[in-house]
Amino acid sequence: MNLQAAITRINAIHWESVGTSSSEIEADLAREFLRRLALFFRDMSTRTLPPFIANVANILGDEQEIEISNYCNVEAMGTHGSNVYVYKVFEYYLQLAKLADQDHGYVDYLLIYEPFIKIFEREGLVVLKPGELNVVGCAHIPLNHWYDKFIDMEPLDLNNLEE
Repeated sequence: MNLQAAITRINAIHWESVGTSSSEIEADLAREFLRRLALFFRDMSTRTLPPFIANVANILGDEQEIEISNYCNVEAMGTHGSNVYVYKVFEYYLQLAKLADQDHGYVDYLLIYEPFIKIFEREGLVVLKPGELNVVGCAHIPLNHWYDKFIDMEPLDLNNLEE
């Protein structure tokens, strides 16, 4: 159920329009993703990893990595699917959704990826550059000491995003 919902959600993104929306909301969503990931590392009491190689399902013990092309239309992702870091985060999201189907106790961890997915649903785009997360058209978020910067950040209410 979680995996199917994740697949449907990714395939429903208007990939041909990704990168055409640029506002402070997408930057806020990127920061919220980093905040949620920092909280995960704190709560798990595990070594912090760089945000775009942090596979939550793997950290939780799932070693059965998946290939996104087995589940989603990667051709529709176009050049965004060839952005290895974007591609990997979507794979991590699917892997976690599959794990949550096997053990419902992991469902809440899917919320870590929610802000990241929303960026793309809103037709925004993030690109990882050396030492920073570039929210195309609106923000450059430095990633040096990212955990310390985002662990105490106020949460973003995703239900009240202004257009």
